[in-house]
Amino acid sequence: MANVVEVTAEELESRREEILNRLGVSLDELRTRAREATLVGEEWKIWEDLRDIAFLLGEDQPCACCD
Repeated sequence: MANVVEVTAEELESRREEILNRLGVSLDELRTRAREATLVGEEWKIWEDLRDIAFLLGEDQPCACCD
């Protein structure tokens, strides 16, 4: 049986802010860098995490390829 973890929208948004603060960039800056394929190292994994958060929040434009 799979484990299900429920999180609130506020928790997801808070997690996104923590990630961006740790990197020291805005979501728009990171989105631009992803679109230009200039992310380095672990930034790609972080970008995937942010896309997952956007999906869970039901956002229309979760990733750079959809802009």
